[in-house]
Amino acid sequence: MAGKQTRPVTIADVARRAGVSNGTVSRYNNSPDVVSAATRERIRAAIEELGYAPNLLARSFRVGHTGIVLVLTTWISDPFYGDVIAGIVRVARAKGYTVRIEELDAEPLSASDLGAFVASRQADGIVVLGSPWPFRRGAAGQDGAEHAIVVCGETADPELMRYPRFQIDGHAAALEITCYLAGLGHERIGFIGNAGSTVPLLEREHGYREGLSRSGINPDPEWLSDGGESMEESRRAARSLLNAQRRPTAIVCATDEIALAAMAEIRDAGLSVPGHVSVTGFDDTRYAAVSNPGLTTIAQPAGEIGERAMHRLLKDMSGPGAGAGVEHLPYQLVIRRSASSPPFGERDGEA
Repeated sequence: MAGKQTRPVTIADVARRAGVSNGTVSRYNNSPDVVSAATRERIRAAIEELGYAPNLLARSFRVGHTGIVLVLTTWISDPFYGDVIAGIVRVARAKGYTVRIEELDAEPLSASDLGAFVASRQADGIVVLGSPWPFRRGAAGQDGAEHAIVVCGETADPELMRYPRFQIDGHAAALEITCYLAGLGHERIGFIGNAGSTVPLLEREHGYREGLSRSGINPDPEWLSDGGESMEESRRAARSLLNAQRRPTAIVCATDEIALAAMAEIRDAGLSVPGHVSVTGFDDTRYAAVSNPGLTTIAQPAGEIGERAMHRLLKDMSGPGAGAGVEHLPYQLVIRRSASSPPFGERDGEA
C-alpha cells in the first residue's frame, strides 16, 4: 500500500497558523515592508514551521527574480553601517529593488548558510556588512558560491574572502593614525579595541602595533584594553588605561563610539582631552565632528562603499560573477582638536 502523500502547504495554511488573512501573507511575500514587524515575525515563524518555502520558490520561478536584496548585519545601530546601508538603498531603489535588513545574533555562520538565505528568504542577492560574526570553517566550496554575495567593510575572514569585498585598508589606517600621534611627540600610546573582536577591530589593533614599532616605541601590556560591546565597557577600558602605572598620553580607539566613551571617562577623572590625554577614533561617524573637542579620526567613505557593493551585486545577479577580490576605497585622516602634543614633562625620559 502506498504511503500517504502530504499535500503542499498553502497560503491559507500559513495564514491560519499565523492568525492573519490570506492577503496579509501574500503582502508579506511580495512587499514585506508594508507588514508590521510583529505580524512579519508571526508569518515568518509559521512559514518556517510549516515548510512553506517551496511555494515561495514557485513565485520566483514565475517572475524570474524576487526584486529583493538582503542585508545581513549584527550592528544595525552602528552609525557607520547605517551610512553604508543608505548607499546600498540608493542604488537598489534606482534599479527597482527592495532592500531587506536582517539583524542576526552573533552565531557562527558558514557559506552554505549564506546560500540558504538566498533560497529560503527569496532574495536575489546578499550584502554582508563586515565580519560581525565568526564563520564556521570547512564549508563546502559550492554551497554559497553560486549566489550573488558581496561584503561591505573590512574583513580578513577566509570564508568572506570568497566573495567580492569593498573596504578601506584598516590596518594601514590604524598604522597611520598611530604614527601621527607618535609624530606629535607621544611615546606612551594606548589602544582600546575588543579582545573577542570582529576581524576589522583586530586588523586595526595590528596596525596600531606596527605603528608603535615603526615609531620605535616598545608597547606596554597595560596600554591595551578591551572596549567590549557597550559604552560602559568602553569607559571601563579607558579607566584601566588611566590607572596604568605608565599612563598613556594618547589613546587610539578602534571605533568612534569607543573614543567618545573614553573621552567621557577622561573628563570624569578630572582630566582634559587633549590637555592630559589625546584621543583618536575610527570611522568618522556623524558624532565625531560635533563631539567636544572634535574627534581626530579615520574617515571612511561609507556611502560609497555601499554604492560600489550594490553595483557589483547587481552585476553578479545578472550573470556569472567575476570572482572574489577586494576593492580598497580611500580613507582619510581627519585632524580635529582631540589630539595634540603630550603635556610638558610627560614624554618618556623627561623630568
